[in-house]
Amino acid sequence: FIWSFGLFVPFVHLVPYALDHGVALAAAVLLVGAIGVGSTAGRFLLGGLADRLGRPLSFLLMFVGMGLSFVMWLFAMSLWPLATFALVYGVFYGGFVALAPAIVIDYFGGRHASSLIGILYTSVAFGTLIGPSAAGFVFDVSHSYTLPILLSVGAYVIATAILAVTSRVAIPH
Repeated sequence: FIWSFGLFVPFVHLVPYALDHGVALAAAVLLVGAIGVGSTAGRFLLGGLADRLGRPLSFLLMFVGMGLSFVMWLFAMSLWPLATFALVYGVFYGGFVALAPAIVIDYFGGRHASSLIGILYTSVAFGTLIGPSAAGFVFDVSHSYTLPILLSVGAYVIATAILAVTSRVAIPH
């Protein structure tokens, strides 16, 4: 729930951010597509990698990756750095989507998996409902995307710390 506050901020605010930094509209809208391309790659590549590396550790790395990608966004001021952010963010977002159901089953078994996955994605929905709107409000007050991006990073840091403490991460040798 906590990390999902930042989850959809790029989907809503990346294009206006790019426009504010002089990126042409036609190129700016392609950035959301780049998130989708990265997400598709992440679902396939990171899902398979997680089966070899271990799903709990891989899931934790998805949180770290999404948080670090927001740091990239903070410093991206033109098209190609923004496109790099969008692709990297998409890869880790796609990895999350691929791993979340498997993590639920690993931790709680398959008996109530559908209900638990429903609860998981519902909690994500609440965060994604609040996060982009809150980011827009903060932007309206501050006239800058710096604080909304930093707040998203903060949500990722808190969520990653909680996940690290509560997960069954086994570091491979």
